Amino acid sequence: MNRLVPLAAAVAALALATAVPAQEYKEGQDYFKLPVPVETRNPDKIEVVEVFSYGCIHCYELEPGLNAWLVAQGDDVDFHRVPMATRNLRTLAQAFFTAQAMDVLPQVHMSLFENIHDYGIDMTRPQLIRRMFVKEAGVDEEEFARIFDSFAINTRVRQADAQTRLYRVQGTPTLIVDGRYLVDTVSAGTARRMLAVVGQLIDVERAARAKAAEDGTGDQSASPPSS
Repeated sequence: MNRLVPLAAAVAALALATAVPAQEYKEGQDYFKLPVPVETRNPDKIEVVEVFSYGCIHCYELEPGLNAWLVAQGDDVDFHRVPMATRNLRTLAQAFFTAQAMDVLPQVHMSLFENIHDYGIDMTRPQLIRRMFVKEAGVDEEEFARIFDSFAINTRVRQADAQTRLYRVQGTPTLIVDGRYLVDTVSAGTARRMLAVVGQLIDVERAARAKAAEDGTGDQSASPPSS
């Protein structure tokens, strides 16, 4: 892992993330099955997508536990983030994709959260985003401006908006497991419990894939517990 979360905080958060007692979580109660599965980017792995926004305080609070939880996941888990990109969140989504394109996400990710939630800075203003990128990551201002408003970034923002609509996301943070299951704080109750529910769904997917490989059927459709 990079500096997205300090080591001491990661250790403490990992303890919290794994402290939820083992239990059987139920569809329709603790998580929801998407009516139409969404294609994952790597079918050979179990995908976990965090739909988030820098403007979401609950996403900020989830970060330490989520990053620590990721450390404990196997190589068969493909995790990535997708920013909410509705009209009022579009600029923050641009910031995320610009950071990825400039390869400076580790340097600016937490700073974006902190500026908004700790210091009350309006980071929907592109000039403030630019200044932060220069300060935290030493990027060239002209290169930032070129990338931030580029066709490629605007395309990724539109794709993110379309993707979250396919997921039927109602709020952030939301975790999508293998393009088929949705877990949010409404269903799971707390951010920590979200990770426990996702953990169970990952285990179900692993078991289904192992059985499919053993049977030689190629059918990897899992059947998690239902209410």
